[in-house]
Amino acid sequence: MKLYFTIITLFSLNDISLFAQTDSLLPIQPRKKFDIEKNSYLLPHVWKSGQLKAVVGLTSTKFPLDYVESAIRIPLIDLSATLGLPQGFDLSANINSIYIANQAKIGLHWNKPWKKFSTKIGYDMGFIFGALTQFGFNNRTSAWSHYPNVSLGFKIKDIAITIKSDINIITYINTTAGGIKVTEFSDFFNGGSVGVYVEQRLWANHILIVGCRDNFVKYYYPVWPSFSAFNRKYHNIEFSLGLIIK
Repeated sequence: MKLYFTIITLFSLNDISLFAQTDSLLPIQPRKKFDIEKNSYLLPHVWKSGQLKAVVGLTSTKFPLDYVESAIRIPLIDLSATLGLPQGFDLSANINSIYIANQAKIGLHWNKPWKKFSTKIGYDMGFIFGALTQFGFNNRTSAWSHYPNVSLGFKIKDIAITIKSDINIITYINTTAGGIKVTEFSDFFNGGSVGVYVEQRLWANHILIVGCRDNFVKYYYPVWPSFSAFNRKYHNIEFSLGLIIK
């Protein structure tokens, strides 16, 4: 019996030794190093042709007191997607909505990396539309807006910081109340905006975007029902959160 137990023990140790040797011969998979540039969305960088990324987020804005006579904040749903094109170009689409006010944008951009930073120049065109049919109102609006823009970005370890500025040109606005045209404007300089955005890794390749933007404009589409009463520019501050989805 002792002899039988000894033989079984020797065979078991031999099998364990062979398994350990085989396991040691397996190739060790190197850990992939995280690159904030390749995984970022707003940071100017050369996109791989055909690469598609999307962002879902919320934008909170505080309206000037002249608009709404109260310090309220309304969140906008923000959906964006970008497709990489050859030669450093990318094509983007964006939708912002708070139900009564909406904007759909499409834009073409060119990215250029440098040693310490990167830049992007682009042109976006947006169609604005909205309807206020509650509380006895029957007001509607539509507008075409254009956004020449430039971005400057740089990295600090696994954090990407992007500064984006644009100017806003309105080529057409039409607002009606009960089917009667009340405002119609075309071809005027509406103002511009400057925003700062920080992109940081949450887990794996999932990136959180935190941003703040100042829109210094006359026509701020989320509060279009109040637009016709004013003839000056206001600071409309936006705070945004977004999550990059693959």
